[in-house]
Amino acid sequence: MQRLTATLFLIFSCALMSMMPASVFGEASSDTQGSVYVDSEDPMADVQRALEKAKQTDKLLLLVLGAQWCHDSRGLAEKFTDPAVAAVLDAHYETVFIDVGYFKDLREVTRRFDQAHYFATPTVMIVNAQSERLINREDMHIWGSADSVPLEKYAEYFAAYAANPSPAFVPLPPAQASVVAAFEERNARRLQSAYEHLVPAMRREDETGRASDAFLAQWREVWRYRSSLQRDIVTLRQEAQKTPESEQRLPEYAPFSWEASGSAQPDS
Repeated sequence: MQRLTATLFLIFSCALMSMMPASVFGEASSDTQGSVYVDSEDPMADVQRALEKAKQTDKLLLLVLGAQWCHDSRGLAEKFTDPAVAAVLDAHYETVFIDVGYFKDLREVTRRFDQAHYFATPTVMIVNAQSERLINREDMHIWGSADSVPLEKYAEYFAAYAANPSPAFVPLPPAQASVVAAFEERNARRLQSAYEHLVPAMRREDETGRASDAFLAQWREVWRYRSSLQRDIVTLRQEAQKTPESEQRLPEYAPFSWEASGSAQPDS
C-alpha cells in the first residue's frame, strides 16, 4: 500500500500513542527503511510456502502481521535487522511478513493456526511447523508495543522459543472447546466489522493529512476492545483447562459508540 501521511503514521502507533489526545502528536520522522509489509495477492499461499520450508529445514514458522503505517510494526522490522536478533531468527525461524494494509480481513491466515484474528499490529505468531501449533499465544500480546520492547528482549524471547519448540500441549476439554470457539468467532467478526468501520476515515486521513476528534475517539474504542479481547481469550482458555467441568463466564463488551447511536462513519 502507499505510504500514509505523517499524521496517520503517528495516530496509528499501535499501543500507547493510540490512547493519547490528538494534540500530542508531532511530526513523524522520515522513512528511510524499505517496507517488509508488501501487499500480496494470496497471503495464505505465502504462509503455506513458508510453513513447508520451515518443515523442510526443521525451523519454527514466524508470522508477522503488520503494516507500514504502524510505528510498532516498523519498529519490529527494524529491530529484526539487529545482528544478535537476526542471528537467532536466521538460525531457527522461517519468517514471513504479512501486510494487513487498511485492516484487511486475514482471519483465514490466523485461523489456520487456531488464532481467531489479529488483535494488534504487529501480531507475532510463532508456530511449530511440524505440529502446526501456535506456541506463543499467551505472551504474543507484548509485540503490540514492539517498538517499546527492549532490543535485548527480542533475542531472548525468540531464542527461548527456539530452545523449547514443542511445549506441553493440553487441548481444551470438548465441553469447553465449543464454547470458547463460539466466543472467539463471534468477537472476531465484531472486531473485523469495527476495523472496517475505521477504514474510510483512515483513507480520508491519508488523502487530507487530517484526522477528526471523532475518528480518534473511535480508534481508541477499538483499541481498548481488541486489547481486552486478546487478554480475555487467553484467560478463557486457561480457565477452561484448569476447571474443565465448570461453566465458563464469558466476558461481555459494551457497544461501540456508533453501534449505540447508529452514527455513520466519523468525518475527517
